[in-house]
Amino acid sequence: PIVADDFVYCSAGYGVGAGLYKITKKGSKFSSKEVWRKANELMNHWSTPVYHEGHLYGMFGFKKYGKGPLQCVELKTGKVKWSQDGYGPGNVILAGDKLLALSDKGELAVVAATTSGYKELARRKVISGKCWSTPVISDGKVYARSTKEAVCLDATGN
Repeated sequence: PIVADDFVYCSAGYGVGAGLYKITKKGSKFSSKEVWRKANELMNHWSTPVYHEGHLYGMFGFKKYGKGPLQCVELKTGKVKWSQDGYGPGNVILAGDKLLALSDKGELAVVAATTSGYKELARRKVISGKCWSTPVISDGKVYARSTKEAVCLDATGN
């Protein structure tokens, strides 16, 4: 799940879809109210989107290998702000105001985390095999793995 203030976003494949719920507390009791629900629209196959400035950025779609979209979704409405096909069920992480998006076919893209449209800043094939795991950034290095290999990339620009 993604938690943002009093809201919780959850998503799953296999016909489940996605939904946003507002959590409230009265006394010692908690309750939830559905804000929106989209069955079979905003499914995240394996990955969890990232939350940035009121929006979700992630790989949406179910079993759309090699073609599923990277999307920007307004959290409180579920409205898709932009969508770019060709990622499949890969994974996204947030690094400052940029997304590191690893497609399921091993392409790593740097994309601006902005709502005004898809803005790809760089892209490179970095690994072979199926990439269904989340990349990691640590100490200026990006680590990614696939079903065949792993890679460590210098992200400092040196």
